[in-house]
Amino acid sequence: MKNTFFALIAILSVSVAHAQCNELFISEYIEGTRNNKAIEIYNPGPTAIDLSGYRLTRWQNGSAVWGSQYSDVLSGSIGRNEVKVLVIDRRDTTQTGQDTPVTYNLRIKADLFLSKDYNTSFSMSFNGDDALSLDKLNTANNQWVPVDIFGKIGQQPQLPSNPSRTIGWSDSFPNNTGLGLWCTIDKTLIRKASVTTGIKTNPANFNPRKEYEVYPVNTFDSLRTHNCICNKFPAQVKTTRVLVLQIFPNPTTGNINAFLDAPVAMAYATDVQGRKIALSFDMQFPNGYAIASLNTANLSAGVYQLQAITTGNKTYTTRFIKQ
Repeated sequence: MKNTFFALIAILSVSVAHAQCNELFISEYIEGTRNNKAIEIYNPGPTAIDLSGYRLTRWQNGSAVWGSQYSDVLSGSIGRNEVKVLVIDRRDTTQTGQDTPVTYNLRIKADLFLSKDYNTSFSMSFNGDDALSLDKLNTANNQWVPVDIFGKIGQQPQLPSNPSRTIGWSDSFPNNTGLGLWCTIDKTLIRKASVTTGIKTNPANFNPRKEYEVYPVNTFDSLRTHNCICNKFPAQVKTTRVLVLQIFPNPTTGNINAFLDAPVAMAYATDVQGRKIALSFDMQFPNGYAIASLNTANLSAGVYQLQAITTGNKTYTTRFIKQ
């Protein structure tokens, strides 16, 4: 009798969990260095969803007034048990300051780039103390309704001793005064697999650790898939094929020799700040191989992401150190 009772409880728990697996929610939050900002949304339901009926809203610095917010309406569709990665639209590698480009390793993960123009929208320009909401359009009254809330709308975390300093929500009550670990600034947060629905009502307090696992700044590896108990089948994974480039010497003080299967058409070095620098090169073809001698003389000392694009439009990548 006792075993039957606990089995019934388990069945009921699973049924309740799956009953909630019917609406999009935020599955990952990235607040990284400079403009490395991303939001991943997840569809736990059994059918594809049209994203044009959803938007992302940033509640800037404790604001709680709908009319004063800037939102970005989404586009495309999201399949069952699928994710979409939203990244701030800072792709121009020649820019600096507030327009510093998103690092290459995050750019290649993006499905949608948002918030390109500060004058019309900046939902992705969050910096750890801004609440966010994923909103759905109610076509009956043409009103947007939150289906998931990140943070607490109307609240800006602040240090009592220095209210002007930007801080994040923490894991220590009351979660907005700087006590404990600051979880929403310079961190990556991944929704726990046990979460089956979004936060639809503004919380009294927001403790990020309640529903999210906390990871170090600029952790991008988990983007493009999400583990959730909503589905019995494994999450879909969108792979981005990156061809590895063989080079020497590495580290280098001068030129780099790169071995490829075709001639190089373009070559770039991207620094840690996301700046993309074109490299000059010479091609040689000993014994049928293609070897590009890449000139790094104009690069400062540091770590770079190397991209070599062949005449066959293949992109090879690797990292190298310039001494």
